[in-house]
Amino acid sequence: MKTYNEVKLAQELIRFPSVKTEDKGIMKFLSRRLSAIGFKCTIIKSKGTGPKPALNLYARFGKSKPHINFLGHTDVVANLNNWKISPFKAVVKNGYLNGRGSQDMKGGIACWISAVSNFIKNNKFNGSISIIITADEETTGLGAPAIMKYLRKKGEKIDFSVVGEPSSNKSVGDEIRIGRRGSMNGIVTIYGKSGHSAFAGTYINPCTALAKIIAKLKSSSLDNGTKFMPPSNLEFTKMNVDNLSENVIPQSASAKFNIRFNSKHKSASLKKKLNKIINAVAKKEKCKTRIEYRVSGEAFYTQPNKEIYMVKKIVKKITGNSAKLNCRGGTSDSRFLGSIPRLELGLRNTTIHMVDERSPISDLKKLTKIYYNILENYF
Repeated sequence: MKTYNEVKLAQELIRFPSVKTEDKGIMKFLSRRLSAIGFKCTIIKSKGTGPKPALNLYARFGKSKPHINFLGHTDVVANLNNWKISPFKAVVKNGYLNGRGSQDMKGGIACWISAVSNFIKNNKFNGSISIIITADEETTGLGAPAIMKYLRKKGEKIDFSVVGEPSSNKSVGDEIRIGRRGSMNGIVTIYGKSGHSAFAGTYINPCTALAKIIAKLKSSSLDNGTKFMPPSNLEFTKMNVDNLSENVIPQSASAKFNIRFNSKHKSASLKKKLNKIINAVAKKEKCKTRIEYRVSGEAFYTQPNKEIYMVKKIVKKITGNSAKLNCRGGTSDSRFLGSIPRLELGLRNTTIHMVDERSPISDLKKLTKIYYNILENYF
């Protein structure tokens, strides 16, 4: 039975310049590697960032229960200029694997596949192992929903999922994500009545109303947080007034904001709460409003269960770290897994999205060992 070395496989993956949803042959490459160790592979298409569809991969070994899954993504962010070592050469130097995706998250994918290949070779077990690899976690986020739709149609049920996002901070396994906060973007536009600034009383200034709305929203506490998530936080990120003259009161003013919310809220109830605050201030200022929202993901978390405590125990044994359970970070493909119990455990996130992204070889070795032990203990 064939096995894979995590460092060599990570190098092979990094050498595919899979920026945004550009495939460059990486999914066929992974399909060949996984098919060689007994996985049945299916390529599933979703909408890409360009004219070509994004290619996503679902691979499964075994047909029985229990069914453990790994979720990862092959797409990487750009930011490719001024690197000391070319971002797609995947050079190993001074104990580090250098390259775009070494931490986020081709390195993590390589660790899981290496662990799986060795586990299958060394063990007879009852159950199934599946791997979901998406092409667009950093961009459109349409790949994971497309695969989940495929699994529902096939009637396939995942019992537990390990998401390979780089969750670790100062050392491998010091943090394990058991959920993520929700994320929602908003645009609030205030309509007043334009006029000459010299004639008070003849105009209604939308800038004044917008300023008061911003102040009110920032001073309004949304909640006190939960055990695993901090208080929900709203930040204004852009303000715009389409006005070319200092002595003219504009007709409208707008502002964009982002809110990271915990599991005390659903986006629908949060919208109602924000709308009530915004419209109350606007009414007082005799202005009209238009409020638009775009939800990136709902808040979710897995209540710590036997699998999560099992992983904590493994991490402690291998690294000495007593892993902290939290829900830090932005959004990830994990938000599309619905009610499937899961955790996020991967490499360190010290250089992700940066110039000169790199991962210590020792981290790759540790994570592979952790993944192998997860499989061993799970079955």
